[in-house]
Amino acid sequence: MFIAGDDAQAKAGVAAFTESLGQRPMDTGQLPVARALENAGLVELGLVAYSARHTNFLLGVSTFS
Repeated sequence: MFIAGDDAQAKAGVAAFTESLGQRPMDTGQLPVARALENAGLVELGLVAYSARHTNFLLGVSTFS
């Protein structure tokens, strides 16, 4: 789950909650990045409505270490 924000303590709380749900939080930076994350959500909605016509897909990011 992507997290963006200016408050480090708030992001830590959201990250802990995300982990409790079995997800992996990814800190994407400061609050302005949230706009890009919202747009990714709009892309997913557009795929459901106009292209994929189902919700059996996932937009994600692969990280390599």
